[in-house]
Amino acid sequence: MMRALHCLLVTSLLAVGTAHAGAAPQPAASTDSVPAPQWRAGSLWEYSDGYKIKVTSVLNGVTLFDRLDSPGQWFSMRGFLRQDAASAATKRQTIYRTVPPTAGDTLSASSPLTFQREYLSNSQLVAHVTSWTVEARETITVPAGTFDCWVMVWRARSLKGNWTGFERWWYSPQAQMYVRMEYKYGNTATASRVLMHYEQVSENAPVPAQGGAIAP
Repeated sequence: MMRALHCLLVTSLLAVGTAHAGAAPQPAASTDSVPAPQWRAGSLWEYSDGYKIKVTSVLNGVTLFDRLDSPGQWFSMRGFLRQDAASAATKRQTIYRTVPPTAGDTLSASSPLTFQREYLSNSQLVAHVTSWTVEARETITVPAGTFDCWVMVWRARSLKGNWTGFERWWYSPQAQMYVRMEYKYGNTATASRVLMHYEQVSENAPVPAQGGAIAP
């Protein structure tokens, strides 16, 4: 009789323990969405190969970056999608025909973003099939620090020739930019760069005056 009561008591305690374990808070499910940074004017990033960029304006969701290592060069982005660009020899104006302008505001690990990108390069029409794929999540250490990163790959292929290009980003939400990138364009050799230093303008900092529209 006593043995039976003891067994019943142990069974009851186990049942209560299981019920409490089931009621314990569960960790939030991880998301596969990667939202684009909310860049602010004045933020800058400096890399191991001398590449250095700074946000000069943000207007209507489009962010303009100046190349501090190459005065006179600039490019603009809407989310993760490139927009327009200019250098001493080339000026590009981009057209997205198969996706809306907001398509790059968020990337997804479960659904690669593929689209056709056309741009006028010195008045010559160039057309690419382009994609963004989120491949993994990694923590890496570079001279600027240790960062939790999304590994994302940009690929492009010309519709009018044999040109291909790719960039693999170790994108850090903390740094609001890639902290490591491997890249290859056309027949050039594969190269890479890592983040040496960055400065972010805080959300509460005053925003510099922004005149007019983004440069064409």
